[in-house]
Amino acid sequence: MAARMARRAARICDLAGSGFRTSKTCGNLRRYCSVHGSPETTPLTQPLAGLPKPVYATSTEHTHDTQVTTLSNGLKVTSQNKFGQFCTLGVFVDAGSRYEVSYKNGVSHFLEKLAFMSSSKYESRDHIMQELEKYGGIVDSQASRDTMVYAMSVESSGLETGISVLADAVLHPNLSPEEIDLAAQIIQFELESLRLRPDPEPLLTEMIHSAAYTDNTLGLPRFCPKENTKLIDRTEILNFMHNYYDPSRMVVAGVGMEHEDLVKMVQKHFLTDRKSVV
Repeated sequence: MAARMARRAARICDLAGSGFRTSKTCGNLRRYCSVHGSPETTPLTQPLAGLPKPVYATSTEHTHDTQVTTLSNGLKVTSQNKFGQFCTLGVFVDAGSRYEVSYKNGVSHFLEKLAFMSSSKYESRDHIMQELEKYGGIVDSQASRDTMVYAMSVESSGLETGISVLADAVLHPNLSPEEIDLAAQIIQFELESLRLRPDPEPLLTEMIHSAAYTDNTLGLPRFCPKENTKLIDRTEILNFMHNYYDPSRMVVAGVGMEHEDLVKMVQKHFLTDRKSVV
């Protein structure tokens, strides 16, 4: 097989060397050689005469600085621009399980599960997702010991829709009894899954924090205790939000947009006359 392929390749080379070209190709080659010389005598290191000078891509050091603006109510807006079709947004609240000293442990866990449900502008989570799907958007929420995070990624053309959804999720959630019951069921299922999973790392981390910070609020549980899933209600959640969801304790952060555009949209949707639950 190899010998046959080698003979075939040699035959093709012979045909090419003996003038196996179309008349048009041969005419073009003769004209080029008569003006510029034989291809064998034209070094590849020299530009070809009569052709435009090539323009090569060059790498440049281009960095985007992080900009920060503090609004009149104390809310901070920070952003960093970058190239791309998508942008990322987030609201970070200086709250979390370590601030539950005067509350039933687990309020932050409930707020994590209640994020991006119904609000004053959006009647349900499905409504929110339908709005964001137009721009390929996704949302997420996380509660840690000292931070509540509401985040999303959305196409740049849907930036204002994303800001509107974030503002309503943080400042105007409905917190209906049905949603709170659903959040309690989700938390109960999550606690049971943590108990049964082969990897004990999350629970071990909780135990280590509890032992290491016995006399510190960092030792408070990040997960809602099972007995509290039936005790935490709308009043408890609203009291927590009234105390800690203050503009001076919030940062709106974005990546992938002009800082001035973000500031204007935050002022429009976060600094509003609409009555807020917080």
